Amino acid sequence: MTYSDIPRLLTMTIVWLLLLVWFLIADRSGCVAILGIWVVFSVIVFVSGIESALAKRRVFLNECLEPRTFLFRLLQRRYLLIAIEILTSAVLALFLMVSALSFASRHWSLIFADVLLVSLLLPRFYGVFAGQLREPYRYVTARRWAMWVSTLFLWLESLLVLVFANEQNFIGLRWQEVITYGSTRFDLPCAPVATIASLVSALDDLGQWSVQNLARSLQDLPQAFMASASLFVYVVLSLLLAYAYSRALIGVVGRPWTMWRLESPPSSSIAGDGTG
Repeated sequence: MTYSDIPRLLTMTIVWLLLLVWFLIADRSGCVAILGIWVVFSVIVFVSGIESALAKRRVFLNECLEPRTFLFRLLQRRYLLIAIEILTSAVLALFLMVSALSFASRHWSLIFADVLLVSLLLPRFYGVFAGQLREPYRYVTARRWAMWVSTLFLWLESLLVLVFANEQNFIGLRWQEVITYGSTRFDLPCAPVATIASLVSALDDLGQWSVQNLARSLQDLPQAFMASASLFVYVVLSLLLAYAYSRALIGVVGRPWTMWRLESPPSSSIAGDGTG
């Protein structure tokens, strides 16, 4: 790591710290406070998503469509694109927040290690893409690649832990018993968030239960079906969590305004844009 990497590292560490602060104060936060924290995380996740969406739209309009045509004018409008990204970011931010309530020490160490990984990857991707990609798209592509590497890293780790290091012992239980007796119930001042957090925790526990009991449940068709479905849901949700956190990390260094214009400006005028 060089001196120039430190500001980027410190910036992305803000995401980790915000998530930790939320974890520590969640049981004392009312709905209004939670709403404020949700908005902060939604904005951070939104920056990453809208940067990528604007870049894709810019490429499509500039390279595929003829200017001043009806389809060009229709797709040029950004309102629907922004609305979709706002909704997506809000869902991802809420899922990240409620999932963090179940984090153990391993999770906090892992996601901080991911901060280090992404902060080291970004300048390497910036350098690798120099001379390979057109300058307006070099930085946004580098950030996108770093986000997907981070997502894959976190997701694979969660799958390895699921298979080799289950945190709870559900062997011999039926899925109904896991839901009734094994799942964590969150007692938060804001009832809707507590309900969502409890549901996410229950799905996580069912994922662990499915790995421990799938082979034992083959003779019981309903239990085998539930174990298979729970395992699938766990894999999808763990991928979604990895994606949400990785998007948040990239969001604090994103530069969506560099992708706002449709016309690619001269390379000399943007050579220093978006370095994060």
